[in-house]
Amino acid sequence: MAYAQLKPNTILNDPDYEREKRLRFGFSLGLNFMDFTVKSSVQPQVSFDNDTTQFFVDNSHIIPGFNVNVVSDFRIIENLHLRFLPGLSFGQRDVSFYFPENQKQTTMKLESSFIEMPLMLKYSAKRKNNTVPYLIAGTNFRIDMAAYKKLNIEEGVMIRLVKGDFYYEIGFGLDNFLTFFRLSTEIKYSSGFFNVFANDYAEGAENYAQAISHLRSNVISISFHFE
Repeated sequence: MAYAQLKPNTILNDPDYEREKRLRFGFSLGLNFMDFTVKSSVQPQVSFDNDTTQFFVDNSHIIPGFNVNVVSDFRIIENLHLRFLPGLSFGQRDVSFYFPENQKQTTMKLESSFIEMPLMLKYSAKRKNNTVPYLIAGTNFRIDMAAYKKLNIEEGVMIRLVKGDFYYEIGFGLDNFLTFFRLSTEIKYSSGFFNVFANDYAEGAENYAQAISHLRSNVISISFHFE
């Protein structure tokens, strides 16, 4: 009891931060990990009597990318905010093609350069100190500028992805109220709604394209927002 009485109260940095302005701006930097949910046209356990024209497809290892965004935050009520974070994200996904019995044939690198436009709702806990947890949910429309790359099997550009896709996004984070600004650390999961395989392929890559039935895009992001 004596310890509780002697323990000093937490000094809040900028205690009126949420009430001073309804609209705030900032910027965001982060890492992303792009992935595919892959549905192959061919089942790997099927035998084709040494038919070397049939492949099945699967994801390879995941390579980190990076993203940069502008933050626009509108306070609806005290603990609920509407956020728009337009920006750019860059990453790569590797798709591997196999013969039956798991004999690897080749790996294709699919680079993506996204223009993204996430619109999110952010719900924060009631502030009692300088660290406040929150939840986010919303949608994101991404345009893949790398989808315009010229198809060339010799350069490894064998298939083309759809240029645009809608994503649903969910995540959580921590707001850290510092002396002069708010630093937020956020983890977010995004999943695309549609098949992003455009069914367009380079000359000579027909067998690779026929191995793909469905590609759905997934992204995990770790971001740091400065507001």
